[in-house]
Order: sequence, then structure tokens, then C-alpha cells
Amino acid sequence: MKAFGPTRLVARLSAALVSSVLLGVALTGIAACAEEPEIRPMDRMVNLGFEDVVNEDRSHLVDLAERLEAVDATAVSISVGRTDWTAFPWSGQPEATSYEVSRTGRDFVAEAISALGAAKNGKERDVILTIDVLLDRALSEDPSLAGRNIAGEPSTSFASVSSLRHGKAGARLASLAAAVANKYRPTAVNLTELMFDDFTFGNEDFDDFKATTGEKDWPRNHEGGIDQSDARISTWRSEAMADIVRRVGAAVEPYSVRLEMDVRSPRDSPSADRADSGHDYDLLLKQLHRLHVWEYVGLNAERSPQTKDLAEALTHRAGSRMSLSIGLWSNDGTISPERFETALHEAVRGGATSVSVTPASLMTAGHWEVLRNAWAP
Repeated sequence: MKAFGPTRLVARLSAALVSSVLLGVALTGIAACAEEPEIRPMDRMVNLGFEDVVNEDRSHLVDLAERLEAVDATAVSISVGRTDWTAFPWSGQPEATSYEVSRTGRDFVAEAISALGAAKNGKERDVILTIDVLLDRALSEDPSLAGRNIAGEPSTSFASVSSLRHGKAGARLASLAAAVANKYRPTAVNLTELMFDDFTFGNEDFDDFKATTGEKDWPRNHEGGIDQSDARISTWRSEAMADIVRRVGAAVEPYSVRLEMDVRSPRDSPSADRADSGHDYDLLLKQLHRLHVWEYVGLNAERSPQTKDLAEALTHRAGSRMSLSIGLWSNDGTISPERFETALHEAVRGGATSVSVTPASLMTAGHWEVLRNAWAP
């Protein structure tokens, strides 16, 4: 073994000491980064479904107010019902009023806004009034409004493309949006469950498809059946959706109320959209203020984009105009608080500045505690 002289030995020891110090500094920096707290989303919303809003136990709203205060929510979404089943007395439209409202005479929407629209310090929360576009008794009373599948069978929930784009269903939707915008002056009106899927193949929709695309027939597959995956169908649905949303936006604009919308999340690539359902994100963003993208982690398929990747792609696309809606549903009922916590962290890691949680009715004490840890200052 080669011996070192005193000078060289000191030099070697000094170099080793410097390397050790530098390594220590580096490790300290890494530890500091690892322990650095996450930045919470700027916009933090909790969604109340119809079951949360139309609750005859008045203490329910008191409890929700305390929950929103504890998690430092900046916004609350309140369901106003559907065009044929409202959570408030719709002036001039008694046939649309829900049984609970008719029986009690109460305005559940006004009560929810009063209880939840501001924090204890007086700072107002954003109030988003959500309209569920699905139908029920309206389709029973007027079957011509229903969308039909390839076999010609009518839907029990979805209106047809043509009735929403040009007909009675769309007129009613715009009328309800204008009514709640005028009556309550919320921050925004939001549309949910507005999508096209299996029930867009009735005769009126076929006429609308031909008028929009110039085609003389539906796209066909090798077996001669309708090719639902053809891009021409997706384009037609998306253009129809843009027209519907534009009409609703014009209805709420006179009241200085924004329009927002729930949309499906991409199936595969996080940078894609859901034009197959009429949800062309870029086209819709030309018509409204913000999109709430469903990130229902308990229902996602294996190929679905991961929450972090989806948040990154949405933020890159349109910043805070793309909001991530974390759903609590799962195939077994409700995702665990641990799975919920992971989704919240992944959304922040992906840079999401707007996050909502839905629905409040599925939030257990454990979920609320997770949300408090993630959102409260």
C-alpha cells in the first residue's frame, strides 16, 4: 500500500471533509424539500347534491356550515334540482316544483345560500348553483323529448340532442338558468349531467346530424351498423353542445352571472377530452367560464390518467378555468378517507388551483378530517 506524506494526507483529509459537508448540505436541502408543505388550491369547493339541499332537518345546514368553516372552503355548489323537479318554488312553473317544496312551501336553495354563503368572519364564499340536466317526469309527460338509442328505445333520463339544441328541453334549461340567476344572483350557474352518449339516434337527431355535417347517413361499420366511434359523430355532438351552452350563457349574462359546466374526464391520455360525449373542452371554454372535470377515482378504469397527470394537463390547457372535481363514489359505495387523501395530494402535486369535492352527502367524519388537513391554513 502506498504511503502518503503529511502534506498529501492533510489535503486528502481536507477534501474528504469538504465532500462530507457538501453532502450534508445536499441531504439537508432534500429533507427540507420533502418536508415543505403543499400549497393548497386557491379555489376550494364542496358540492351539495339535491339530497343535501332538500333536507327538512334545519340543523343539517348548521352542521354543514361548521364543516365548511373547518376546511376553509372558498366556494359551495348548491343543487337547485332539474327543470322538472326544483328545490325552490319556481315562479310561474308550479308543475316543476318538487314534492318536498310543494308540501312544505320552503325555498331550500335560499336557505342553503343564507347558511353557507359566507364564512364566520363575514367573507363571502362563491356560490355556484348547479342544474342537473337529466329529466324524469318531463319525459313521461312528453316522450318526444327523449333521446333514443340505436335500437330506437327511448331514454328515461336523457333528452335528445335536437330537443336540447332547438326544442323544448333546451328552452326550459335556459329558462331555469335565467330564473335562478335572477332570483339568487350567484357567482355562477353550473350545468351537470349534460352529455351525449347512447341516446342520440332518434329520427330528429338523425335530421340534426345531417343538417350539421352534410352527411346523408350515419357513419357505418363493416357490419353495416352505426359506427358510434366515428369522429363525425363526436364533432356533431360537440357542435350541438356548444350551441346549447351558448344559449344558456346568453340567458344568465344579463344578471352578471358566470356559466360553468361539469364534463367527463379523458379516457386515456390526460391531454385529451371527451368529444365523444360532446365535451370538446376547448370548444366549450369559448362559451363559458370554467369546466369542472370529473375525477371520480373510485370509478376510473385502469387505463384512466392518474390524478397528478390529469391535473397537470388541465392546468397547462387553461389554468384555473379547469377545475378538478374529486368524486367520492366507488363501485363499493364510497372511497376510503385514505384514497380521498391521495387524490387531494395528487391534485395539488399536479398544480391544480381549483378543486371541488362531491358530494357532501358521502363525506364521513374521516373524509372531513382529511379535507381539513389538506385545505385549512
